[in-house]
Amino acid sequence: MIKRFTLKKGLVISALLFVSFLAGAQSVIKGKVIAEDGEAIPGATVLIEGGTTGSITDLDGNYTIQAEPDDVLIFSFVGFESQRVSVNNQSRIDMTMTVDIAELSEVVVMGYSEKSRRELTASATTIGEKDLKNVTSSNIESMLQGKVAGVSVTTSSGSPGEPAEIRIRGVNSLTADRAPLVVVDGIIGGTYQPNDVASVTVLKDAAATSLYGSLASGGVLIVTTKQGKGDPVIEFSTSVGVKEITTGNFSMMNGSDLYDLQEIMWGDERVNFLKVRPEDLRDRDFNWLDESFKRGVLQNYYLSARGGTDKMTYAVSGDYYQEDGTLLETGYERMSLRTNLNFQLKENVSLKTNLSLISSERNQDFWDWRYDPFLYLPWDSPYSDDGSIKYIDNTSSEEWYGRDSKNVLHSAQYNYNNSKGLDFSGNAFLNIDLTDWLSIESRNRVSISHGRYESFYDPRTREGKASKGSISTSTAASKDAISTLILRGEKSFGKHTVGGFIGAEGNYYYYENLGASARNIPIGLNVIGAASEPVSIYGNNVTGTRLSYLSEMSYSYGGKYFVTGVFRADASSKFGPESRWGYFPGASASWIVSSEDFFVYNNVISFLKVRGSYGEVGNDNVGSNSFPYLSYYDLSDQYNGIPAATIPLLANNNITWETLVSRNIGVDLTFFNRINATFDYYNNTTTDLLLDVQLPLSTGFEIQARNVGEIRNQGVEAAISADIFKGNGINWTSSYNVAFNQSENLKFADTDQLLFGTDVNQISAVGEELRQWYLPKWLGVDPANGDPLWEKVNRDASGDVVSREATSNYNEAEFQRVGSVLPKLYGGWTNSVSYKGFSLSVLLSYQYGNKVYHSARQLFDNDGAYTEYNMMELQDGWSRWEKPGDDATHPLPKRGGNKLSNAPSSRYLEDGSYIRLRNVSLTYSFPQSVCNALKLQSLNLGLSGDNLYTWTKFSGLDPEARVSVAAFELPGFQDFKYPISKQYLMKLTARF
Repeated sequence: MIKRFTLKKGLVISALLFVSFLAGAQSVIKGKVIAEDGEAIPGATVLIEGGTTGSITDLDGNYTIQAEPDDVLIFSFVGFESQRVSVNNQSRIDMTMTVDIAELSEVVVMGYSEKSRRELTASATTIGEKDLKNVTSSNIESMLQGKVAGVSVTTSSGSPGEPAEIRIRGVNSLTADRAPLVVVDGIIGGTYQPNDVASVTVLKDAAATSLYGSLASGGVLIVTTKQGKGDPVIEFSTSVGVKEITTGNFSMMNGSDLYDLQEIMWGDERVNFLKVRPEDLRDRDFNWLDESFKRGVLQNYYLSARGGTDKMTYAVSGDYYQEDGTLLETGYERMSLRTNLNFQLKENVSLKTNLSLISSERNQDFWDWRYDPFLYLPWDSPYSDDGSIKYIDNTSSEEWYGRDSKNVLHSAQYNYNNSKGLDFSGNAFLNIDLTDWLSIESRNRVSISHGRYESFYDPRTREGKASKGSISTSTAASKDAISTLILRGEKSFGKHTVGGFIGAEGNYYYYENLGASARNIPIGLNVIGAASEPVSIYGNNVTGTRLSYLSEMSYSYGGKYFVTGVFRADASSKFGPESRWGYFPGASASWIVSSEDFFVYNNVISFLKVRGSYGEVGNDNVGSNSFPYLSYYDLSDQYNGIPAATIPLLANNNITWETLVSRNIGVDLTFFNRINATFDYYNNTTTDLLLDVQLPLSTGFEIQARNVGEIRNQGVEAAISADIFKGNGINWTSSYNVAFNQSENLKFADTDQLLFGTDVNQISAVGEELRQWYLPKWLGVDPANGDPLWEKVNRDASGDVVSREATSNYNEAEFQRVGSVLPKLYGGWTNSVSYKGFSLSVLLSYQYGNKVYHSARQLFDNDGAYTEYNMMELQDGWSRWEKPGDDATHPLPKRGGNKLSNAPSSRYLEDGSYIRLRNVSLTYSFPQSVCNALKLQSLNLGLSGDNLYTWTKFSGLDPEARVSVAAFELPGFQDFKYPISKQYLMKLTARF
């Protein structure tokens, strides 16, 4: 058992409450509070039940309190079970408190198995429902931001319904990196929505993830949904609020400021300037942002019923979520139904079923909708004199000063980008206890998804005018089935406990899509059948299979020593027959040092466990439709007007698994039974990197997929939670986590470095960080003439650097490593304070040490290169060159630009560090007397705000940038993403 500490020195927690007397006689009660081992407990709380009168024990465990004869005293302290004692005219009440081992006995769901937190040998973190739900979002990923050490969550888009990007312990591949695997209720895949989630467990090291083999190179998220038990409980909750865009430090010029700046750009050509920019423009100032971005409404309604008997339990729920986009004509809507039914068919046979149905619809923006409100000049208005929204194109007679002759408000009335989805998932778990120590289990899931996408350009809009209206529509359907058979056993022999399982798993996947586009559509119709001119038709289907064998063996001795070994073998159809199988072992061990007789520090460290693990997982992420060991014909091409076939890639019969090898050492501690801390060091090495290698054109092919390199991520994670204060009716808890990650390229085949990107480049070089920005180095502004300056590197015949100098000729500037793409550290800090029925929670998230390429500045901070676009206001500390001797940050603005000053360079690299006030929540729990009067079990009212403020030097809308590779975007690249929103919500939850 855990021994209670002895605190002989330190700060005294002693603050007696002023006693609030009711009518009636009171007496003084004294006593002492001790642990089971006889040690005094200082700081324990003694309260009168139903009131606020109380006392706190001193260093020797003594207390004094005034109470009435029929009062009940409640004794409590962190780490111990609360006790109730009736006064009954006693003048002295001593209390012996029992250690509460519930936290250590808490079951951690690992997917294929469950372990108590005490038995856990791997690196895993569990977040419960309460800690998840203080942020309101359509997805769980966003709710995890700042809450788990080593988990990076990036809001890459503020578009409604868009999930956040999540990465665990860095980026483990250069181009085949994958998001964490999601396991729902113990089986891979499935569907869920946030209100049904009871907990999320994050598996971080390969000792925990090896059992998921090739799917788990990015870590694993174990999602457990709510189950029923006991008396029926009906829960209803509603959240309603508003959201508005956040523009960070980014702001555009008003009409007068832009006019004055352009006047400088024209220089001595004032006559010509006035011809194209009449003076009355200074007084025009249309705010395009206010017209294009509006406040949106967010609403969520949830109804569930849970309960059960020893023969059957049930949890049934319905959920409706609707979110308006802040950008015009965008939004997201989702409806879902879920049932979790569990049956005890016989004494030794149980059946669990989970059914989930989710219907969703999303209106997305076109790529230019988020740009246009910033690009447009404040001198242009979208409205005609009669107040109607005007049509603009290159032939319009309407006055328009911007370069792009179009009106986004007009287009948004008719054009749309819409997607719909219907997802069904059904799980069935059959368990048979063969003996008291041996059981067999069958886990099965079937998922069916159907999606429809449609993009429409109305003939009345500028975009649809040339085609006389165009439409593109596609449908996609997929079927996914997985079945796992497990034989499990566990047996104890005295102090020895041996357990484990062996299993086999098969997975089948089928995907098909069909699409078409057409043009020439009559006004008022928006179906493809109304188009008179077909443009294209396409479709394909893909079948994938996976076969796996898995096993786990665990051993413990005396409740102090724990060892776990796992092994998984995966076969993937993406690789050839000779390299199809991958084998992924894992092993971990832990030792509870504080349970040893020789451990004499229990008065300070009440719990100490050390952990170590090793594991391997594979990665076959070469694309869902890609089989790189095969050559195939693409039949969608034409030659001289007749069908033709091409071979898009060169096959590689030797391509095989990318493998992540993970090593982890961890320590779990509890100080004074009120401070919990976890520290981990990890070293992850990825071998046989999957990369598309550029081929000589003489081969007739552009690329070939190969295994060509090795990278490493290593780092340290720390998570600390503490009960800062508990007593006098006030509870204050604080949780802080931080993760430091360092990446390195160890080797590549046939080269020392790899380049990524086109105009804006990144480099991965052996011996250096995973990805670095590779750009001309910006040196600032020549104080003599206001010209831009870059660094020119002079080299000798051998290529060695002999000198460096400034140049105003962009073509002379050498590309260099100028900053890290990935953050050096990230984390979060949560504080929760409760008093009586009120609870206040504040969450901060942060990251530090990365450089973000602010691409939008090339358009809006261009020194006159694009005079038909608006320009951004200068940030604090920035200045434009005006006269010789000026020490300025910005070159002299000139019409047409100043010597390519806005060309890609480190000028637009900015510090991506930030601290964000992610959430503030205030909740009030109504007194039980009120709930009883309303015939409720509980009633809670909450107010919350999300993304309230961000402290950052970044000059753009938001410093968050993705760290993974996207289809058309480098990691760390910040273009004009859909702005994130501030949210203000009210939530009411009632339980019947």
